[in-house]
Amino acid sequence: MKPQARLVSVTRVESLSPHLRRIVFSSEQLAGFPHGKEGAHVKVLVPHPGEQFPELAFDAPKPAFKRSYTIRSFDAGSLELTIDFVVNRHEGPATNWASTAKVGDFAAIAGPGAPKLSNYNEDNYLLIGDLTSINAVNGFARYIPRQANLKSIISVPTRADMIAMDAGDHLKIEWHIEDESSQTFEQQVERVAKVMPSDNTQVFFGLEARSVRTIKGILLNDLGYQRMNLFATGYWKKGVDADKFNRQKQQNPL
Repeated sequence: MKPQARLVSVTRVESLSPHLRRIVFSSEQLAGFPHGKEGAHVKVLVPHPGEQFPELAFDAPKPAFKRSYTIRSFDAGSLELTIDFVVNRHEGPATNWASTAKVGDFAAIAGPGAPKLSNYNEDNYLLIGDLTSINAVNGFARYIPRQANLKSIISVPTRADMIAMDAGDHLKIEWHIEDESSQTFEQQVERVAKVMPSDNTQVFFGLEARSVRTIKGILLNDLGYQRMNLFATGYWKKGVDADKFNRQKQQNPL
């Protein structure tokens, strides 16, 4: 059976915030991993409980648990791939693995997939995210021209979850702190979006599925944004596990 993923091991672990845990993977099998894919997603395959290694083939009789995560960075020199995992918000196979992962543990990486945003030649950008897509915002901002009008809104559970971004000084973030804010995230997005040019602003938003639908409606119906300039994806859905949500997205795309 031909392997479909790259076996990697954990080389560093860092707790960034109450709800984000950074894991650095390394392996000789990462040689040839594409450069410049920050913000794109990979599939992370983790072993079943009690097992040391994940199954690398997707069509194996007992495949590994696999979930999509966004690339924070990749160092081709050291062959290190960095991914931030959301923890202490919900349970699931990959989340539970990431919560206790330690140096020397094994996982596997498949991908990367195509980035959701790939047009970096426009004048105006609005990047909207939460903990699950915070590194998509950071990754895309790296490639947006410094002279562009770039705004971002990111929702985090607490002030302690406002992690450092390294995309450059042109990335101006307005944080929505869930346990402090007097307005909803959607209201905050609408307020910021109102001052952006609705006819030529490129908008990325990767969020909870219901929030994606609400914000898409605000941008299209209330503010007159152009559908062709919206790049939206539901990263998760409240109360629905990842496998079921992926099936729902295939049947009813956001």
